[in-house]
Amino acid sequence: MKCSFCNSVDTEVKMHHQVFEIKNQEILVDSSRRFCKNCHQLVYDEILDQEASLKAIEEYNKKFGIMGEQIVSLRHNLGLSQELFAKVIGCAKKTLISYEKNQSVPNDIYLILIKTILQDPNSIQTIISANQERFTTSELEKLKRSAPNIESMIDKKVSIFNGYLSFQFEKFKNLILILCKEKINKTKLLKECFYIDFLSYKYTGQSLTGTIYAKLPYGPVPEKFAMLLDCLYSQKVLTHDLTFKGDYEADVYCSIQSADTTIFTKEELDLIDKVKAYFKEFTSSEIVNYVHQEKAFLDSEFCKAIRYDYAFDISDFLELETRN
Repeated sequence: MKCSFCNSVDTEVKMHHQVFEIKNQEILVDSSRRFCKNCHQLVYDEILDQEASLKAIEEYNKKFGIMGEQIVSLRHNLGLSQELFAKVIGCAKKTLISYEKNQSVPNDIYLILIKTILQDPNSIQTIISANQERFTTSELEKLKRSAPNIESMIDKKVSIFNGYLSFQFEKFKNLILILCKEKINKTKLLKECFYIDFLSYKYTGQSLTGTIYAKLPYGPVPEKFAMLLDCLYSQKVLTHDLTFKGDYEADVYCSIQSADTTIFTKEELDLIDKVKAYFKEFTSSEIVNYVHQEKAFLDSEFCKAIRYDYAFDISDFLELETRN
């Protein structure tokens, strides 16, 4: 290899700090590069130069874009081939492959589509419906059957944040069906789920569904609750309506399918019934005010997971009278 500045062939490889500019962002990369020993200028080395470029792309994707591993995982969860997923977002298959291998930075339009599907996997059906002309009849049939694998998208590591139980989708689904037997506001629904899971932990040392709850302004909510409820709606086991009270908009759910109660023990069903009965006459704002007094809410950080050991500070619902 010859230096283009002094024509010397005496070179060496050493670490180099270099700033790459990608989409108006400065990306600092430390990588092995070839230098001229005579004039100390960079010498072109196809392999080393390419490795440095790929490292910069990967760092950009990590900070500002999306990692290839995330795209691969999303595509697998949807059960789609590279060719079909590329059609969904509107790029060539070879372009998608370069994204999955962190060999290039996704175009802004493709990046928005991928992130939209990643945040709400059910949105893929809306994207497909808007671009049906891209697909053959058989491809459309396959895409209609594509659905996110919810369980694979939720952390299953057993910890104090899920009540020492990995997420149980079927239990969560059937709990929702029980609580939605009559129309119920989403805010109230999610708070009842919180109390059932946390009281189960208090009495048994395990949560009922293995759900992680995060602190949001209106109280604790299940991790990925929007995706979970959308999934049940897309499975046609729940109805979803919007109601309005002045400027206030509320999501209301109701079960279409009967719950499989055999999935629960007698004690679990008793707990569900007790919590449901206790909060029966509560409005959404009342249950929000109620949960705001809990130590689990007061002591936790916003948008962070709530530890299940706060369950021991919750009132004993099994000894409470149903509210008159």
